Amino acid sequence: MEFGMIFFESLNAVRKNIVIITPTIIASIIVLIATSIIIGSDLATIDETNLEKTILVVAPRLFMISALNYFLQALSHCVTIAMAIEIENNRMCNVFDSSLTVLKRIGRILPASILILIFLTAGLMLLILPALYVCFAFMLTFIIIMNEDITPAMAMMKSYRAMKDNYSRSIVLFFFLSSLWITVSIINLLLGQLHYFGVISSLFLSGLFMAFATITLLKFYRILEPNNIPLSSND
Repeated sequence: MEFGMIFFESLNAVRKNIVIITPTIIASIIVLIATSIIIGSDLATIDETNLEKTILVVAPRLFMISALNYFLQALSHCVTIAMAIEIENNRMCNVFDSSLTVLKRIGRILPASILILIFLTAGLMLLILPALYVCFAFMLTFIIIMNEDITPAMAMMKSYRAMKDNYSRSIVLFFFLSSLWITVSIINLLLGQLHYFGVISSLFLSGLFMAFATITLLKFYRILEPNNIPLSSND
């Protein structure tokens, strides 16, 4: 399999359908607004000399924002997948129609998000490597949910089997996308020093990355799809 060709086709698809970056941008803007509302108004009243009080005030709100960000990004990822499928089928994609498609599958997306979050939290409690394995094993879960009529647990299991059975290729893709994400995160931190211009640039760059990563994962899934072990209720 030529990863170079996949990456080139993914970049080309994003270039020709730049609207696909908007779900991530919208989700990020909502999180920024929520952060300013939940935390911003109280920052001036926080007593920096009282560390315990500061933690008690900030920690629950940071938890709320983190949870909101996680679920919004999961939903925006699914919207991006729906748009990528439209592009794959040579149809015009838009955020509204793709959002409706996601809403129809919300009963599968949210449970899968919660299950992955539970595994991810447990992995983080056991240090970083188990958490990385969770990200690796369930990397295709939402791709599968948006493509197949199966339950969240079955989608997670199918993602795990696909990644395990194609380990050598999957690990290369995982580390490439992870490295690219780390690079984008570092650039976004630097852009954050540029105030409004930095925020806008960061949103655009994050949208580009998520669109590219989503299309790449969809193309990878299409390659693995004929070789995937079918799951049934008897498995």
